[in-house]
Amino acid sequence: MGTFFQDLRFAWRNLRRTPAFPLAAIATLALGIGATTAIFSTVNAVILRPLPYPHAEDLYSIRTTLTDGRVTSGLLSPVEILRLNDPALSIVHAVGLEPNDVTLLRDDGAPLRTQVYAVSEGFFELFGLPMTLGGFTHEQYTQNPQNTSPAAIISYQIWQDIFHGDPAVVGKPLRFAEITTTVAGVAPRAFDTPHGANFWFNLPLDPQGVNHNFEGFLRLRPGTTIERAGSEMAGVMAGLARDFPASDNSRVYLVRPLAEFIVGDLGPILIVVLSATALLLVLACVNVTNLLLARGAARAREMAVRVALGAPRGRIVRQLLTESLLLATVGAAVGLAVGHAGIRALLRIGASKLPRLDTLTFDTNVLLFALAALFVSGVLVGFAPALRLAATDVKTLMNESGRSASGGRGTARWLGVMTVAEIALAVTLVAGAGWLIRSFANLRTVDLGFAADNRLLFDVALQGSKFRDAASVMAANQDLLDRLHALPGVAAVGASSNFPLRGGSGQENSLFVELHGEPMDPAHPLNSRQRSAGPGFFDAMGIKLLAGRDFSAEDRQGTPAVTIVNRAFARRYLTGKDPFKTQFSFGYPTIAPDTESTIVGIVDDVRMRSITVEPEPAFYTSQSQGPFRRYTMVVHSKVPDMAALRSAIRDEVRKTDPQMAVEFEDASDVVRATLSRQELGMMLMLLFGAAAIALAAVGIYGVIAYATSQRRGEVATRLALGATSGNVFWLVLKQGQWLTMIGAGIGLLVAYLAGRVVASRLYEVRASDPAILGGATALVVAIALLATIVPAYRASRIDASRVLRPD
Repeated sequence: MGTFFQDLRFAWRNLRRTPAFPLAAIATLALGIGATTAIFSTVNAVILRPLPYPHAEDLYSIRTTLTDGRVTSGLLSPVEILRLNDPALSIVHAVGLEPNDVTLLRDDGAPLRTQVYAVSEGFFELFGLPMTLGGFTHEQYTQNPQNTSPAAIISYQIWQDIFHGDPAVVGKPLRFAEITTTVAGVAPRAFDTPHGANFWFNLPLDPQGVNHNFEGFLRLRPGTTIERAGSEMAGVMAGLARDFPASDNSRVYLVRPLAEFIVGDLGPILIVVLSATALLLVLACVNVTNLLLARGAARAREMAVRVALGAPRGRIVRQLLTESLLLATVGAAVGLAVGHAGIRALLRIGASKLPRLDTLTFDTNVLLFALAALFVSGVLVGFAPALRLAATDVKTLMNESGRSASGGRGTARWLGVMTVAEIALAVTLVAGAGWLIRSFANLRTVDLGFAADNRLLFDVALQGSKFRDAASVMAANQDLLDRLHALPGVAAVGASSNFPLRGGSGQENSLFVELHGEPMDPAHPLNSRQRSAGPGFFDAMGIKLLAGRDFSAEDRQGTPAVTIVNRAFARRYLTGKDPFKTQFSFGYPTIAPDTESTIVGIVDDVRMRSITVEPEPAFYTSQSQGPFRRYTMVVHSKVPDMAALRSAIRDEVRKTDPQMAVEFEDASDVVRATLSRQELGMMLMLLFGAAAIALAAVGIYGVIAYATSQRRGEVATRLALGATSGNVFWLVLKQGQWLTMIGAGIGLLVAYLAGRVVASRLYEVRASDPAILGGATALVVAIALLATIVPAYRASRIDASRVLRPD
């Protein structure tokens, strides 16, 4: 240790003599370590940090799908959940969760729009955290739900915000516009399933229920493999297919870890970005290695004297590695500050709204990662210079400091190799940025089937004694539509059961369809999404009416039922038929004869669930023919002053129901939110790509400048013998061109191989995309050649007489 501290003191004094070198090296390492640490912290928060539940590795999300390609919501039915609670299975317990929109009434009467989640028995017990207070009882699930109101579990946050942490909160009333209930308990402080939930109601599962309305969760017995559980669940579904052939024919369970369910597609994007930052760190290390190689060549005489005086080569290697570790340590310290600032910037631009990133911090894992990055960086940047000097004898070391033709050739070769690596890494990083940009651009240019600009959304819920019967609900709906139409600046108004890409509780129904005169084939039933829409909705949304007509005020209760189908429905089921002479009925699990409807229009397809999911067959029923109490209102504005319009709309809604909570969303924000993960990844990759180009440019500039300085005597001799400045310029430029072309070729190959891995995680991106590969290569080559021009120009301006005079 004494020798180590001696080396450390010497390294510190040595670096202080030439402050420009350590400052450049520290800044480069700080960029690489800081960026890598910041992105690792996001990966740690999203993927590596365990969920806050005991034995979270045994928790899984369950959904279902149909194997014959028919559309389905993917949700579970009560019987599909209850059958998984068979004690003979390797499943500890399975539960269901169903979201519902409600309006919370605060003590001052102010309404607040929120969601409650109806959960089956054992929901909180499944996750294994002790309740803060109270909890659901078995009796609350076994009582007749027709005679009792559901109880409510509130989140820890609501307990603090509304009830001020009252320890006697259990049993106190909780008022919603739709129902008055009592508090049954307070959820664990760390409980967050689903993310952001504040209220849970108890809901007994119907042992014969086959409607698919529930998200499913289960816990496996410790040590159970997912393969074994999947085999057992396949047997359960086979039994359901026998007992409920109309609903569970061709249906299978889909199981995935709960953490993966929560994170969704954010995980793969972060893995891609973390890989890119790892390459950026390597690139930074290569750059500092180049600096150390050039500096080591300048210190060749010092090393020669040390060897001549008896210093072992191992001692020299250790001294050089100590210097590199010192640089890496200071670089890591600055990098941690850069990484922390980067995390704050990520949270500021919206990363905190993404799953599991709202608690993004520097924890022990992140600090250990930074230490590992420090050590690896120190070894990487010091290894090549140390190896170079350790393998050289005294005579060669002495020659390295001279002006002989052979001087510096070994160092130049190392520098050339490092520069080629820099350019290859830069091409790979820029190509990675190109793939994410292409993926984001592809998503942005997808035809959504509707217009989002200047569209304002808000939810309507007609509850309470004022709206007891269908007539009062229909009258209130029509009155609100008429008053909103009359507002200044309103171009169109319409209502629907749900808004595209919005998610939430307004799930679409997936129903069987039977065309009139074509009996349904039980083995291969037709099915479709069902949505509802009011008159003017398609106009307000900018959805194209392809044929027929829109719903109208004449389509009211008591008139023949009418529907409008989308293009996918017409293409799949109505080919060769006259759509407007076609009637069909629908239902689940059996067709309801009283639903027979006539098709009056065909509209364009709309991407409902996700931008990446192709439109599915769907039909719209008329809201005017049914008393819809809950729906989303869409207002198309002709004026840019949306604030004034919001205020006017809120006033009109209060005339309908003063207790209705009105919370606005811009349709463009809804669409933008679906792209937030891809946008974050693209922005980060753009930053890393720019940093990679800058590092590559600095690296090749340094290498060519160093090589030129080593050949000053040769260049001066060429000029003295008649070579022109142009000859010298092209001679030096050619050296840079060779390094650039070799590095670009290697980088192109590495980028293509990396692209084959990345392409499957991005939207409609090909690893062999010539625009991305060619563009990335051309950009890096152009920047590298520009960086070569400066030293080439300086070499062409050497004064030969001044250089040769001392000789």
